[in-house]
Amino acid sequence: MRKAARREALSRDRILRVALDIVDHEGLEAVSMRRVGEALGVEAMSLYNHVASKAQILDGIFEMVLADLPPAGRSVSWTAALRGRARALRSALCAHPNALPMFATRPAVTPASIAHVETALDVLRSAGFTADDALSALQVLVAYVVGHAVSTHAPRKPGDSSIPEYDRLSEEAFPRVREAARLLPTHNVEKEFELGLNAMIAGLEVRLGRSQRKAAR
Repeated sequence: MRKAARREALSRDRILRVALDIVDHEGLEAVSMRRVGEALGVEAMSLYNHVASKAQILDGIFEMVLADLPPAGRSVSWTAALRGRARALRSALCAHPNALPMFATRPAVTPASIAHVETALDVLRSAGFTADDALSALQVLVAYVVGHAVSTHAPRKPGDSSIPEYDRLSEEAFPRVREAARLLPTHNVEKEFELGLNAMIAGLEVRLGRSQRKAAR
């Protein structure tokens, strides 16, 4: 007779993978120690040997989403490196739309998550930004990436959404809104993201140039 297949040992990684799967299929609000334990076929108390609280599970889900980011490669310029990290972050976030609200309100906490922050800050500092400007640049860039991902990919509950009736607006009073509304069905949000990203990088280039000229005086 064949031996029964051995159950995969309980571990932090396994708990987090199952928790992320719950988020992907049921939403963030479904995550609890009890629900994760149920999905793993164990009592919730068994989880505490690996994660101390629901907060640690959420921190771990944050980490698991960022694990989709590719390793930082060598770039010919800091602008290319920053664009690459921004695009990769957006791609990772949009792959897990139910987790998006967490990235709008929760900081990186685990060492694996903070490593991505370290990478981005090192790109900016190595380019010549001051520590304060590097922090500001990273904060603004992440806010843009997360905000755009939330606006384009975050799921909406059926009863919570309102659909504006642009076609009922007066053409005379709202000519530009009516014009823009006609473009919405074919509007490319990926190109829109690139427009904002390029504008932000261009602004940072100007900021860096001014800072370096000022320091050279």
